[in-house]
Formats: sequence, structure tokens, C-alpha cells
Amino acid sequence: MVMAWLTDSARSLSMDNLSQNLLNHEMIHFKDTVKKGENFASVAIEDACKYAGEDAYITYRLYEVLREQLLLKGGEEALDEAFNVEFPFTMTLLGMEREGIAVDTAVLELFKKEVALEITTLTEKIHSACGTVFNLNSPKQLGVILFETLGLAHGKKTKTGYSTDEQVLDSLKDEHPVIPMLLQYREYHKLYSTYIEPLIALAQNDPESRIYTSFVQTGTATGRLSSKNPNLQNIPVKTALGMRIREAFVAPTGKKLIGIDYSQIELRLLAHFSEDTVLVNAFNEGHDIHMQTAIALFGETEAASKRNIAKTVNFGLLYGMGQKKLSDTLGITTKEAKEIIERYFETFPSVKGYFSGIIEQAKEMGYVETLLHRRRYFDFGSATPMLKAAYERESVNTVFQGSASDLIKLSMNKIDTMIRAEGLRARMLLQIHDELIFEVDEDVAETYAERFVEVMESILELRVPLKTSMHIGNHWGELK
Repeated sequence: MVMAWLTDSARSLSMDNLSQNLLNHEMIHFKDTVKKGENFASVAIEDACKYAGEDAYITYRLYEVLREQLLLKGGEEALDEAFNVEFPFTMTLLGMEREGIAVDTAVLELFKKEVALEITTLTEKIHSACGTVFNLNSPKQLGVILFETLGLAHGKKTKTGYSTDEQVLDSLKDEHPVIPMLLQYREYHKLYSTYIEPLIALAQNDPESRIYTSFVQTGTATGRLSSKNPNLQNIPVKTALGMRIREAFVAPTGKKLIGIDYSQIELRLLAHFSEDTVLVNAFNEGHDIHMQTAIALFGETEAASKRNIAKTVNFGLLYGMGQKKLSDTLGITTKEAKEIIERYFETFPSVKGYFSGIIEQAKEMGYVETLLHRRRYFDFGSATPMLKAAYERESVNTVFQGSASDLIKLSMNKIDTMIRAEGLRARMLLQIHDELIFEVDEDVAETYAERFVEVMESILELRVPLKTSMHIGNHWGELK
């Protein structure tokens, strides 16, 4: 599966599809082997042998085909990356999945009561503001109330009714007092149904109140990990409510949690790849990169007050943010956004050329490469103009997000080996994009944290130093 993903991250990775597409062989289907309502125990032994034997044989056949594909597409470098990074990484993830993370259900139960009360109060306020009672979780009913009863401006009406997604509600925030209440209601409702209730149920199922996520190594085209059942990577971090949920993830008695986060890793990679003198010098001299950008864009006097704008521009341009998106994000005119972007590229002259170079390579070669030569392919030839624009954004994004992912995978593999080889009293529990979370014995927390930081900051030598921020605490909320 990992090899299939490395050769083409956009393809279907199911064994049935790979067998059909690469070997022209249709596999015996599970639904044809196991009768509806039964399980594998009821399958006759000869049928079970045939089904399982085919799985093993096709895996072996696919491995040979995919190894050849990977070698043809990326040469020895691609095979090295597979064998030395991605394959060992499956074992690193397996270890983390087995460890799980401890949850304090009492904290969640208390929070659940508070959120339930808020939901009830908000529901009553919204009904009162709209002058009628309706189901807040029904987009169809909500659309009728907002756009017919209250007469608010609306987008195109479809067969299923009006769109009431977050983007639509955000654009109406100042049009009626009910809109901010609806947005707040949705946040509370999502926390309640997506996080609080499922997390309590999962923790209660385990004798040690630990919950176990599944990490998906092949779930994204850029190489970033994803997490499912439950997804622990998208617990909101920017809101006070999201932070409250993180407080429920705890270190058991006698333990501490360590959180180590790569600082501005993608901007450091931009400096490394583009070799832009201003950027490289700023990082090598330890300057605040967002402040340096703010000074360059707005001058010394306005820099401090506009650091956040500079930060948005710094990260936004890595993700292909154009003037329209920048103007929406910052609440400025497209003309002002255009001027800011132009000034940015004048300040960091090598960056624009480097971005253009990535896009040109994607068009000419049909792929881009990350730091460890992992490739993502793009079919510009048969793409619509809209898809081509998306490919241009994604090609730039892949180089940075994918390379950041390469670095953290290398660090995780090295730390995992260190923990096992030395029998350290530590467990690596979670990876949340640029952040790693560990559970360690309290008396060695400081020592281990320093060692893990050392690994992460020295994992590869770039033109600028890799830096991390590190926190030790009793719960996840204390790690930021």
C-alpha cells in the first residue's frame, strides 16, 4: 500500500483495485465469501483458504510490480526513501497506536454538562430571535428561516434548498444578530457530538481510560499523516473551547507529557530551498521572521501592529494564497492585497522565482519532489483551467508541507529507535503535524525532553537552523 501511494498518491489503494488495474486480475470479494449478517467464522475452510491465499499471493505479486514502478519513476532515491523512511515508519506508527493516550473522563463529563447547557440556552435565544421554533441541525429548515422568513440575502438555491454552510453564515455575520449565535451553536454542537461524547465512550471502554487513534500514513497526497477513529489531529486549538478538550488528555500519576513543536518549519524550508538572502540571514541571525517581514512591508513604525498581517502573508503564500483570499482573510481591498503581495516579492526577490520554478517543473516534468525526493504527480495535460490553477497551488504546497512531513518522519523514526534500543521510560503518543507528544516518567522528563529536542533539531542539516519549542505539563492543554 505504501509503495502504491509513493508511485501515485492519487490512485485508489485498495487491493481489489490495484489487482484489477496492475495485474488485470479480479479478486474474490469479501461480500461473495461471507454471507450477509454472518462473519468469517461461518466460511467453509476451503473457501477461507482460497480467499486468504489469494490475498497473500496478490500482495506478493503487487509488491514486485510496484517496486519496478517506483524504480522506473524515481530511481534508487525513491527506493531508498521507501525502504529507509516509509517502511520503518509503519512500525513507528504501530507502536504509537498501541500506546494510546490517557483521558480524564471526569474533566470531559463536567465539560459535557456545561456545553449541553450552552446548547440549550443558545437554542432558545435563536428560536426567540427568529420568532419560530425549528430544527437548528436541519440546513433545509434553517435556510427557509434565514432567507425566506428573515429575508436575508442568499446564494443560489439548489434542489435541496439554500446553502447554510460556514462560509455563507460568515458572510452574513453583520446582517442579523442571529447569525453569530448560529455560528456559536454550531461550534458547541460539533464539540459535543464529534468530540466530547465519543471520547467519553472510548475512554470508558478501556481499563486504563486510554483512547487509541489510527494513523493513516497514505491518507494525503502531500505526505502528512492523518488520524481517524477518533481523529485527534483536528481538535480545535485556536478556540478556548477546543483547549478545554485538550485539558482532558492527561499524564497518569507519576508521568508527564512532553510536547515538542517544530517552529516555522515550512518558512525555514522556504529559506533553504529558495536560498533567498534576506530570509536565510533572518533565520541564521535568529530574528523574528514575521517581524522582519512586517518591517519590510510596512516600515519600522507600523511593523509591531502589523506583525499578524505579515504572518498571514508568510504562511498564505506557501499555500498558494492569491490576492482575493488574502483580501478576504485580512478584511482589506483586493487592491491593497495585491500591493502587499507585490511588496513581499520585492522584499524576498528569490522567492517569487523559486515558486515559479516549482510550477514550471510540475508542468514540464509532471511532478514535484519533497526534501527526501518523494514525488507527487500532476496531469496538467488533461486538466481544465480551474484544475490547472489548483495544481499550481498544490505543487507549491506539496514541496513545503511534504518536506516538513519528511523531516518529522525522520525524527519520529530516530526517536522511536532510541526509546526501544535504550529502554527509555518514554512513550511516543501522538503526532499533530509539526508537533510530537510523549508520555514519560516524571523524574526523567527534563532530560528526555532535551534529548528529543536535540534529535528533532539536528535530523538534517539545512541552510538555516531547525528550531523547536518544547513544553512539559500534566495535560495536553499545558503543552502550548
